[in-house]
Amino acid sequence: MPARGSEGARLVDAHLTALPQPHRDTLANLRATLRTVLPQADECIKYGMPCFALHGKGVAGYDAFARHCSYFPMSGSVLQHVTLKPPAVATTKGTLQFPPDHRLPVALVRQLVKVRMAEISDVSNGTRYVFYPDGALKAVGPMRSGQLHGGWKWYRQDGSLMRAGQFRAGQEVGTWQTWDRDGRLVSTTRR
Repeated sequence: MPARGSEGARLVDAHLTALPQPHRDTLANLRATLRTVLPQADECIKYGMPCFALHGKGVAGYDAFARHCSYFPMSGSVLQHVTLKPPAVATTKGTLQFPPDHRLPVALVRQLVKVRMAEISDVSNGTRYVFYPDGALKAVGPMRSGQLHGGWKWYRQDGSLMRAGQFRAGQEVGTWQTWDRDGRLVSTTRR
């Protein structure tokens, strides 16, 4: 779990402290909700606003403006998949705007985060990150042409390494290893 006293968290603290009321309290509540939904995420400032990120990828940004507060799902395609938008909320392609004295429902925040994490995991070429619902890393490895290709690792929800091995064009190859929760190697197999 990221340290609440991290440099990113301190920058977010300073950003929120400078906001007027009721914006400050509304966004402090949203921040607390995001900490509950994404306890494994890092807090940082991206694009000049507070953000929760997983492995450097923005998942949820938020900020205050003169007449509203905004939630930024860090992607222009997330909001089209969200069904729980309350009537007091306005949307653009990449922003959910809400009154400064209106708190976003926890169920909505959970849905926004879930859709964004699924989008981050949807990689056909490059590094794919797969997450548990709380943002903990479940698996990571390279993709090529939509297939697992290269070294992959799987983790338990507690963060301990569970399994590692190689793929070539979606097929398991080479040496595969499995560890117990205490980090002891329990099996090695050749494919």
